Amino acid sequence: MTLLDLTRRYDPVVTDSDEPIRVPVLFQLGWYRWLPLSAMDFEELLHRFPDTDRQEVVWAQRVWNARRAGVELDRTLAPDVLGDSLPSAPAWPDPAGQTGEPGDEQAYQGELLDHQRRVNEYDEVTNRLGIPLVRTAEQVLDLMIMLRLVEVDTTDGKDVLRLAVNPPLPTEVLPLSPEQRAMEDKGRWMSRYGRLSQRVLRLFVDDASGDLSRVTLATSLDRLAAATESDPEDVRHAVQVLVAEGDFSAQRQGAPVDAERLVPHQRFDLVVDPDRFYADRISVQLNRPVERSDY
Repeated sequence: MTLLDLTRRYDPVVTDSDEPIRVPVLFQLGWYRWLPLSAMDFEELLHRFPDTDRQEVVWAQRVWNARRAGVELDRTLAPDVLGDSLPSAPAWPDPAGQTGEPGDEQAYQGELLDHQRRVNEYDEVTNRLGIPLVRTAEQVLDLMIMLRLVEVDTTDGKDVLRLAVNPPLPTEVLPLSPEQRAMEDKGRWMSRYGRLSQRVLRLFVDDASGDLSRVTLATSLDRLAAATESDPEDVRHAVQVLVAEGDFSAQRQGAPVDAERLVPHQRFDLVVDPDRFYADRISVQLNRPVERSDY
């Protein structure tokens, strides 16, 4: 497969389509918080085109980056010449330029500060790993290989790349502080049970309008499990996610109860605060299904 095959067969631009929305495993595991954004290009390339030569993967990512930047490409060039003619993409995209709108200067300066903050956070991690600073997409790919997120097969004399079947968690391979590890554990827990929590939430929402149809549901973990076709212990975590998000509470006779201590058949009230619900949540309707491999 050549570079042009890769870049012509797939364009990483969101389009209206019936194709499922795929949630990358690296996103689910929390790696998007610890890798520069260009890592998601490599993840997408290797998901769609596994067992591809490393150099072709690098060229394809350069082409994607150039196309996103609006660069006019000479498609008459040979794939290797075209790839070599393009500069290495940055590890992080630069903040969008100013639009000239009133108040834009302050927003732009805020984006610059946030961009620099993120780069500094990554630099702290790479310093603790004892590796050079990561500034280019190619260096990001090397980092993904070092962290065992991408596997390299050299049996035929080439560096053929594929995504790791069982990638490690950030907490397993990164030198994180205790506070960072706690945040990772919480984020991964929220991601793991977030989808089920939305199924529980739908028991409160009118399908047609998207508005709340009730504010209190007298139930139990067993009943919620039956309603969502899931396991009572998984539902327990889903309820805890809703409570942690702030607009739901678990109560008995009006007093808060800890969902962790509920017996599956024990009755309780799941209650939503309408003001916080409408203030904190955005109601959207999607026709495209979500394709996600739970870990």
